[in-house]
Amino acid sequence: MLRTEVVRDPAGLLRLRGDWSALCAGARSGCLFLSPEWLIPWWEHFGAGRQLSCVAMFERERLVGFLPLFSEVVRLAGVPVRRVAFLGDGATGCDYLDVLAAPGGEVEVRAAALVALGELPWDLCDLDGLWRDSPTALHLAQLFPNGRAVRASAAGLGGAPAEVVRDARLRFVCPHIPLAGSYQEYLQGLGRRENLRRREKWLFRQPGVSIEVARTPEEARIAVERFLELHRARWAVEGGSDGLADARHEAFHRAAVRELAERGWLRLYTLFAARRPVASVYGVVHGGKFLYYQSGGLRGRTARVRLPPRQRGLQGAVGPRGALDDPDAALARIARQGGPGRAAGGALRARVGQGGASADGARGGAAYPADAARAEARGHGAARGPVARQCAIVERGAAGSAAGGGDG
Repeated sequence: MLRTEVVRDPAGLLRLRGDWSALCAGARSGCLFLSPEWLIPWWEHFGAGRQLSCVAMFERERLVGFLPLFSEVVRLAGVPVRRVAFLGDGATGCDYLDVLAAPGGEVEVRAAALVALGELPWDLCDLDGLWRDSPTALHLAQLFPNGRAVRASAAGLGGAPAEVVRDARLRFVCPHIPLAGSYQEYLQGLGRRENLRRREKWLFRQPGVSIEVARTPEEARIAVERFLELHRARWAVEGGSDGLADARHEAFHRAAVRELAERGWLRLYTLFAARRPVASVYGVVHGGKFLYYQSGGLRGRTARVRLPPRQRGLQGAVGPRGALDDPDAALARIARQGGPGRAAGGALRARVGQGGASADGARGGAAYPADAARAEARGHGAARGPVARQCAIVERGAAGSAAGGGDG
């Protein structure tokens, strides 16, 4: 039988950090957004007014399961409710959230996590970002048929007697790009490959065009500031970015980038034209997968003013780049969309699947990270199919009565 412990303070998270990182690396559900390298900086910047409620599961002294949660009081329809949610919940765009379990122990860990979850005080358990096709989501669907009141004890939840209603909604479908074979083979599958090739040939005939990739903490310190400036520039004409909405979000990414660089996972690309930074792609390599997280770039008059006469046609829209002499330093290509003056941007986040690639489309955009991902994931097979985020909303009412609908 597993021993469970609820981690309620940052010191507890730091104490578990090494074992948590190893568990994430080995778990079938492990991903960047469940790692301490991402979630500890997240808590440091977004934890104010919230209570850590992480569930750690041990087999003797070995950490075999971890459910990263926090709790807070929110108002729904003017009524204060106690809400439990994943660490990473909210504007930083975390996907594929789940419970971490040591391989072979998933069933026992899920059962222990349910008992511990039921013992936490909550009215609303909001599991936004749970992967729809994960065993955890399927298990919850079996225990709690959608929209039907179920006794907590009958479904394995611990705590006081209560009835629970599950309201599961498909919120975001995540497009993906499967990577297989060579870059040239990838190009053959593109409908506008000749246009792409013309643009990249033109671009790299211009003076002062180069690509840099930041991997180390020192490189990242400079590159992240360039990225943030380019991201602000890209979204300024549209009222600002939802993904990096304020100084708190920017501070989080500075901290996260440093953590990622220290682990060797960061791939922060900058494209220079006329020796000025004009586009940036924020990527991460984790578990043999390339994740395309965010981008930024100049657009419109800002880009035209900075370019010399020979380069005015660029107009801030960076032409796609093919294979480089050093393919490991390749930039995720950015294709122009919407006519002159429109540079790539948006918030595509990429997930290279089990040996392949996938890109999560949060807002759409014009980025194709195949070159960088191909360099990082060379030799892997095809990706698993399209994935989706599921918002699983579980509400608990008093015993003998079903809770009403909720808003996640």
